[in-house]
Amino acid sequence: MSGMDANEFRRLIVNLVRKGSVADVDLTTNPPTCRVSVGDPADADNPGLTTNWIPFATVRAGTTREWSPLTKGERVLLLCPMGDPAQGVAVAGLNSDDTPPPSNSPDKHLRRYPDGAEIEYDHAAHALKATLPAGATVLIVAPGAVNVQTKTASVQADAITLDAKQTTVTGAMLVKGAFAFENGMSGQAGKSGGPTAVISGTVVVSDDLIAGGKSSAHHTHREQGDGQLVSEPQ
Repeated sequence: MSGMDANEFRRLIVNLVRKGSVADVDLTTNPPTCRVSVGDPADADNPGLTTNWIPFATVRAGTTREWSPLTKGERVLLLCPMGDPAQGVAVAGLNSDDTPPPSNSPDKHLRRYPDGAEIEYDHAAHALKATLPAGATVLIVAPGAVNVQTKTASVQADAITLDAKQTTVTGAMLVKGAFAFENGMSGQAGKSGGPTAVISGTVVVSDDLIAGGKSSAHHTHREQGDGQLVSEPQ
């Protein structure tokens, strides 16, 4: 093998798999591409180069597809079929001093986003947690139904709006704060035959109260004579 052939063979072997960092990203192409910088131009044993625009690997790219693009400066592996960087593919991701892992726990699967949001599942504690930054929103679109099955649920918010044609509560409900309603209220006695409503304290009605078809504000009594009880309201 001549010296030139040996050098070429060595170059191909060196370029098969290399570590590098993303120099630039173009997300407008199909597929999206990046340029990867590897090696050190001053190192004869690890010569530097920057690839042309090459594709980068993703988690899934079939009928199920996932989008989590590379970012500039991210550490990657450069895989070059036949040792040819022009055919290279960038594979994320390698941690570095500048981008350390967000956790060192063997029990957690955690994803951290640039704005500080985190989604974490701790399989040892059986705990799923989503932490979002100030001003963040959550939207769930499910045209069919949303079902939540749990033992207890707690929601803390400045305001809660239930926008539905009908809201049904199948169990008992306790309201500890002020209770207000609009457009009327109706009900019926319980299955045990007890009263429809029991209120302890003062009830203030601004207009009228109808009981048994009789007006409390506008009814009359038939006179029974001095000292006699009046009749029922008419």
